[in-house]
Amino acid sequence: MYAVLEDAFLCFQKKFETERRFMQRAREAERWFFSDASRWLFSFVPVCDALGLEPEYIRKKLKHWTPSPSRLDSKGNEVVRVSRRDLSPE
Repeated sequence: MYAVLEDAFLCFQKKFETERRFMQRAREAERWFFSDASRWLFSFVPVCDALGLEPEYIRKKLKHWTPSPSRLDSKGNEVVRVSRRDLSPE
């Protein structure tokens, strides 16, 4: 489940890139994060529940997520490393 969440973050962050090939997956990831569907085991809310994470906290952070120049690689792409600590309110 953590891998599903991590992949969604990687896809979501692609929305800040201009390459068209990434945009579809980025939109899908964004819909996944902001959906309240819980029928499927791998929907966002059940994944958060299984990992002990707060969905609303993550959504709040995603709404305000912008690429940081310090997180760009040599090609100008944002490098995202997500830890469980980043996802849990303190």
